[in-house]
Amino acid sequence: MSTSLQHALTRAVLMTACAAVFTGTAAAQSHYEGAIGPGSSYEIDVPAVWNGDLVLYAHGIVQASQPVVPPSSQDGYAAIRAALLGKGYAVAASSYSSNGWALGDAVRRTHQLSGIFKSKIGAPARTLLVGHSMGALAIAKMAEAYPGQYDGALPMCGPLGGALTEVQYAGDARVTFDYYFPGVLPGGPFDVPEGLPYESNPPSPLFLQVYGALLSNPAKMQQWALAAKLPFASSAELGNSAFYVVGFVWRYTNDLIARVNGKLPYDNRDTVYQVNATADPAVNAALSAQLNAGVARFDADRAALNYYERNYQPDGGIGFPVVTLHTLRDPAIPYAHENQYAALVAAAGRSDWLVQRAVNRWGHCTMTTSEVLDAFTALETWVQTGQRP
Repeated sequence: MSTSLQHALTRAVLMTACAAVFTGTAAAQSHYEGAIGPGSSYEIDVPAVWNGDLVLYAHGIVQASQPVVPPSSQDGYAAIRAALLGKGYAVAASSYSSNGWALGDAVRRTHQLSGIFKSKIGAPARTLLVGHSMGALAIAKMAEAYPGQYDGALPMCGPLGGALTEVQYAGDARVTFDYYFPGVLPGGPFDVPEGLPYESNPPSPLFLQVYGALLSNPAKMQQWALAAKLPFASSAELGNSAFYVVGFVWRYTNDLIARVNGKLPYDNRDTVYQVNATADPAVNAALSAQLNAGVARFDADRAALNYYERNYQPDGGIGFPVVTLHTLRDPAIPYAHENQYAALVAAAGRSDWLVQRAVNRWGHCTMTTSEVLDAFTALETWVQTGQRP
């Protein structure tokens, strides 16, 4: 029996079963929820007219100090869930047992959803993976680890080049910030004091301190942004990237270091920073030389590097359709991750399974619901027809 015929028959059986289950139900969908692991919960929603397919959704990173909340409270999930339910898909999501860079837990909890769904509703005809930010890396790892259990994946705005690429970006941002604005951020680049919130609404004292330092010297802010490779296409985006990246580094650095027992997974001993802030090459060379002579230098701990290479690095070995979606000017997870992921997939000889889409916009995961659905539809069609978009 052909795969397409098997899917068609499975879909027909499942839709008949669902019609029996949901007969007489006034609600537009059936909702299930429960515990999935220590401190973690899941939610499953099945539309009244189910197409027989399932989407597993993996949410993004949440600051480690924040409480674990149910999937329905995760940023952006409600809109994506409503859109997918509207297309006839069942949707399942999990919180993780802990917040922060809990990638292994994200993979385990999201993978467990398949078994829970089967026990409560039955086996779906197809299962697609959708995730954003750290959740995108989680489903990329699932695509490599469980190629026979899933049918397609949509990772969005994810650190698909691996954690060390992200650590390097964040570390470079912090050490160059400290060079241009010494003493504005308390503590060291990899030892952030606890209990000092960086919030813009309402503005915390630390945010106001950073705000004042950046706006009092726009030329230095631009030089820092160029040296740290922050994305911007206008003065407004420059300011937005500057304030965003400071907050991102402030909130997540300690968790990255804690996962390797205080060791350092960052190295800039031989990094050469470039500042192209003017039209005069001689001036740019002088600015770059000053920065490279004055910036703090760090040596990575090999055990810390090994940990992140082993546990947070995709290998590109995908075996089913993967469509990625990323904004071009993402201040949290740079678009360069997409280029590195494409290289990993190519090195594994799997480029035929990868399509990458870019959105010409500033911001982290600022794709519209319509753009997400367009990418999902491309994945859906590829999975169903075998035709690469």
